[in-house]
Amino acid sequence: MIVVFGGSFNPPTIAHYEIAMHILKQNFCKKFYFLPVGDDYPKRGLITAKHRVAMLELLCEKLPQASVSLIEVQSEKVLTTYETLSQLQKKYPEEEIAFIIGADNLKDLPNWFQYEQLMKTFKLIVFKRDDIEVNQLISNQFPSFKDRFIVLDAFHQRDISSTMYRENPNRTDLVLESVDDYIKRHQLYGRGE
Repeated sequence: MIVVFGGSFNPPTIAHYEIAMHILKQNFCKKFYFLPVGDDYPKRGLITAKHRVAMLELLCEKLPQASVSLIEVQSEKVLTTYETLSQLQKKYPEEEIAFIIGADNLKDLPNWFQYEQLMKTFKLIVFKRDDIEVNQLISNQFPSFKDRFIVLDAFHQRDISSTMYRENPNRTDLVLESVDDYIKRHQLYGRGE
């Protein structure tokens, strides 16, 4: 199975690293991709993909089975998750592809463009978050797609977000040291030497 972890990674945090590490320890993961959104993605305060990709590559140095996919970064338009995963599926036609989603985003999944095609075609790996009862949510909202979900109950991620770092860039405990050094060197998020 190929596992895809999408997001803005603005910046990639220690939580992103820990999620990737946890997934890579599972027996079902052959290949792991971080999938950063492109520069046209409509999100305020998004720094350029060049920097976000460089920081993700620093995470990958510590996660040898992981790499960064540039599908959305190199796209001329903003892609839906379904479109992106479909492109990846063409590259790996024999592999099952799974997309990581937090429980908080699972609640919002019916608002995603092409969400039913997404669930029919790809697996979703769900991380518990914000005390959301994931299995109950899946049973209530997606009863016909229950077999499309992999729920990771055993992993308790820390409550860390990229927003927390951007709001307080002196919280060096929220990112890997190499990422913090990169941020300082390039004077991102108000950090300079």
